[in-house]
Amino acid sequence: MKYHRPLMQAILFGKTRIAEAVNVEVISLDEAPRGYAALDGGAAKKFVIDPHGSVAT
Repeated sequence: MKYHRPLMQAILFGKTRIAEAVNVEVISLDEAPRGYAALDGGAAKKFVIDPHGSVAT
């Protein structure tokens, strides 16, 4: 609990990139089958499906 506030502040003020810390990849809706296949294969990665291309990468 003692780390929650400093971590939140670091994220809010751009001192850390949370997506890189948790290994996130933004994919389009067309790439979703590839993402699910990777997860089924045991990939240590998180996928964010962005069907409208509105998430900044």
